[in-house]
Amino acid sequence: MAKLTRIKILTTGSTTTAPSNIKTGELAYSYVTGTASNNGDRLYIGTGAESGGVASSVDVIGGKYFVGLLDHAAGTATASSALILDANKHVNELNIGTLALESSGGSGQGVTGISTDGTFASAANTNLATQLAIKTYVDSQITAQDLDFQADSGGALSIDLDSETLTVAGGTGLTSVGSSNTITVNLDNTSVTAGSYGSTTAIPTFTVDAQGRLTAAGTVSVATSLTVDGDSGTQDVDLLTDDLRIVGTANEVDTAVSKSGTDVTVAVGLPSDVTVGNDLTVTRHLVVGGNTTLGNAGGDTTTTSGNLVVGGNLTVSGTTTTVNSTETTLTDPMIELAKDTSSADGTDRGIRFKWHDGSSVKDGFFGFDIQTERFSFTKDEDLSGGDDASSPWHDAQFGGVYAGNINLGITGDNEIDTASGNLTIDSAGGTTTIDDILVVSGAASAASLTLTTDLAVAHGGTGVSSFTGDAVIVSNAGGTALSYLTSSLGTVGDIVQFNASGVPIVTNVIDGGTY
Repeated sequence: MAKLTRIKILTTGSTTTAPSNIKTGELAYSYVTGTASNNGDRLYIGTGAESGGVASSVDVIGGKYFVGLLDHAAGTATASSALILDANKHVNELNIGTLALESSGGSGQGVTGISTDGTFASAANTNLATQLAIKTYVDSQITAQDLDFQADSGGALSIDLDSETLTVAGGTGLTSVGSSNTITVNLDNTSVTAGSYGSTTAIPTFTVDAQGRLTAAGTVSVATSLTVDGDSGTQDVDLLTDDLRIVGTANEVDTAVSKSGTDVTVAVGLPSDVTVGNDLTVTRHLVVGGNTTLGNAGGDTTTTSGNLVVGGNLTVSGTTTTVNSTETTLTDPMIELAKDTSSADGTDRGIRFKWHDGSSVKDGFFGFDIQTERFSFTKDEDLSGGDDASSPWHDAQFGGVYAGNINLGITGDNEIDTASGNLTIDSAGGTTTIDDILVVSGAASAASLTLTTDLAVAHGGTGVSSFTGDAVIVSNAGGTALSYLTSSLGTVGDIVQFNASGVPIVTNVIDGGTY
């Protein structure tokens, strides 16, 4: 970029050549009366790289000469002026030596005239034909044409469209009738009586001749009953009126009928709940995949001397479940407590446990405290009155703690990290006090910062706590402190510039120069 941008002004009013001494981005204007052959009434700008403070190229970007070419009403063709269309993209007059319609980058056909010759004897790509010329030519061509046609036999034939008639005749079994502009082709009647053939008790029979026509039609009777034999009893099913039902026995056998396409399927099986009225003897293994109820009275007891394997769900409906084993193993990834909770009961959720401190048995609790709605821990609590633990709560020890996005001691000892987002320290009193030295290894951001000592320039500050009003801040010659620029003239429009020594100054003078 040039260090100085000027506007060159032609002062003689006689130079029509383009300027040769302007910088890149500088403007210059010649106000000599402009024509197509000179360079007057034109605005110039320097472009390209500079050599010795002079732009390598000078371009014309406007001027009065070009504006004058556009100074007329839109849609009115004006001699020696530009073409401007009106609001409907129209122009009142346009004289064209050669008209050519071209695609982008292509070469179209040029048109130089309009022809009225109806014979097209002198047809050329440079002429357009009138409506009358085109009609005359088409009429002459239609009169001279024949209609060519051919049947299954008889060879190729033709009809003169001006003098001959095409006849459509009926063949074997066909009759043709002409009426108005329509020819109708009908099938001849046969000896078959019109009507419906076949019924629920009879199937139709037909005779077809060589032309595919029905020459005879009748019916043949079919059987309409089906005999069904069972382990006991025999019955006939009338196929026209009766339904054949396959039913099971309630709670013993189920049946189901379905249809897919043309296949009707009867499925016979056991119901979901099977009732056996008398004893059931199983000589081999009995596998129960769902729920199993053993006994129906409150005092019934089910005892097994071996292992009990339940393949489905196990439901215990009593008030107390006692497991008297040395080890309980669960493969479930999740244990749900208080599943049937539907209203507030004031009872905590968690784990109760007993332990011995060397002198007595203690009650411990870890879980969700209903009063505080927090997870809590107590090592010694009196829970004899119910499942409601209460403070004082006791300490818990962890190798590291994940609390939301806050990680304590996870990445390293004596370290607080966030898994995502920023770390916010928000004290209730509005003040956070750090007693020791604060070291910030990354960037620091603060909504407001109060310093007891002005921050020096060497440390990125200004070195001052107040500024001169309505002034521009600049550095001193050594770059070690700040100084101020104020308007020396006190007028509107003053600008900041560098003088010949490279020192910033305030002035209202712009050097435009000449070329």
